[in-house]
Amino acid sequence: MPGEHAHSRRTVILAAFLIAAALAAAGALALRLSGGDSVVLTNQSRYTEGVAGTWQRVNPLFANANEVDADLSQLVFSGLVRIAGDGQVLGDLAELPAVTDEGRTYTFKLRSNLQWHDGAAVTSRDLLFTVRTLTDGDFTGDRLLAEGWRGAELEVPDERTFVVHLRQASAPFLARSATVGILPEHLLGAIPVRELSDATFNANPIGTGPYKVEALDSREARLVAYDRYHLGRPGVQRLTLRFFSDDASATRALQGGDLDGVFVRTSPAQGQLSDLNSVKDTVTSQLQRSSQLLLYLNTGNTLFRDQRVRQAISFGIGREAIVQKNFVGAATPSSSPIAPGTWAYTEEYDAVSQDISRARVLLAEAGWVQSPSTGILTKEGQEFRFTIRVDNDPVRFAIANELSAQLNTLGIRAAVSSTTFTVLHLDYLVPRRYEAALAVWDQGADPDPYFGWHSSQMGTAGLNLANFEDPVADELISKGRTTNDLETRKDSYRQFQEIWQDLVPGVVIAYPHSVYAFPDNLKNVMSGVLFASSLRFADVQEWRR
Repeated sequence: MPGEHAHSRRTVILAAFLIAAALAAAGALALRLSGGDSVVLTNQSRYTEGVAGTWQRVNPLFANANEVDADLSQLVFSGLVRIAGDGQVLGDLAELPAVTDEGRTYTFKLRSNLQWHDGAAVTSRDLLFTVRTLTDGDFTGDRLLAEGWRGAELEVPDERTFVVHLRQASAPFLARSATVGILPEHLLGAIPVRELSDATFNANPIGTGPYKVEALDSREARLVAYDRYHLGRPGVQRLTLRFFSDDASATRALQGGDLDGVFVRTSPAQGQLSDLNSVKDTVTSQLQRSSQLLLYLNTGNTLFRDQRVRQAISFGIGREAIVQKNFVGAATPSSSPIAPGTWAYTEEYDAVSQDISRARVLLAEAGWVQSPSTGILTKEGQEFRFTIRVDNDPVRFAIANELSAQLNTLGIRAAVSSTTFTVLHLDYLVPRRYEAALAVWDQGADPDPYFGWHSSQMGTAGLNLANFEDPVADELISKGRTTNDLETRKDSYRQFQEIWQDLVPGVVIAYPHSVYAFPDNLKNVMSGVLFASSLRFADVQEWRR
């Protein structure tokens, strides 16, 4: 009957409306849970990545000793602050601190309602416990972690406030020290500091990071998204790190479909890069690292005291050719002591192009004349000969020989001598018993060049390995590290880069890349400078698949 049919239609329409409303509400709830305004989470999204190495201690205070530990600590723990892709400091467990007392006092305020993975509340006591642990005389981890905290006075006026009084102003403090992962006092406070490295906690870690450890064994680490993560619930529900003996094994597993992604920490060989590029439905991304390949010239040696000679060597080097030949393109050619892509970098003062003519003019102005019989540059009866010291790393050894060949065209004869890194460091670099040396210098997330280039670091206890000394450079370095005003720091480092091009304290060649292969449907993977391998996960909560 017509009345019954109309009633039936109204019932169907009403049911459809209620179902649609329920779905809309569920979608809105998913959005709220994700911490975003436009992305609905897929609870079953997964990602499995292969890495070379295996875990030892999943604890941020010991992570410097093992890169897989650092990867897992980045996923499981959080620091007071964190690092953006250009090196700027962002809030993490705390918002950016109030800085007073002419840059000596930092007042951190923890975010509201922070919880450890086990549900316990995070308080300022956890911050105090972590710092006191890494500065304790019985601490067996990397002593450099404590460097920025030494001599600091610490206060915890309430459950959410942490005050740090430094002995002297230090702009690098936030990037270098306040990023360390925080540990839970309620789980570790009763363990003697000297025994922390062997604590069972290191195999069953509880943190505040975006992921919780679900299972950890010799084959893999299985992690699950932490629903209450303070920067927003991760979009990938399950993340697994699978361990391999080397990068080649991980690459084969990716080719065989057993992995979704692979991270290659070291500079890839041509074949390896081709293998990764050939994997179907995979993006191969190159992430520039903050570490620089640097040719040290010992300015205490008579050959390199004249800045025109150092300029000539810099102009005479073909950085682009080295990057293409020795890094298969996986490096950024640069002559700047400040990493390209960072907030302190000024492209104007990064001379990359080779200029043989300019190099020859500078050498002639410095009094070096090419012998018509040997082709070797001579000055007052001395031939321009020296030795480039390098470690046994095959890529660096090959680059040292390439540098020798390039300098040969200028009439400079550079022999190459390789040895172990330990011998290079202890027998040649530290005592400054070398003429030239090819090595890697990692500035880290903060651009402060104090330890490597300030004149106060010239002795054997310091790291000014080139014996470089310049009062103007010293003043700029000091100004840049003692002010918290970002614009003032930028100006100091801009001027330092300008001086560098004139004085050439060392010859920067390139900034190598790491290679990251991941599915083409994995979105929001990091871009920017990779200050540490683990920081590819710095914004992992934003990943979507």
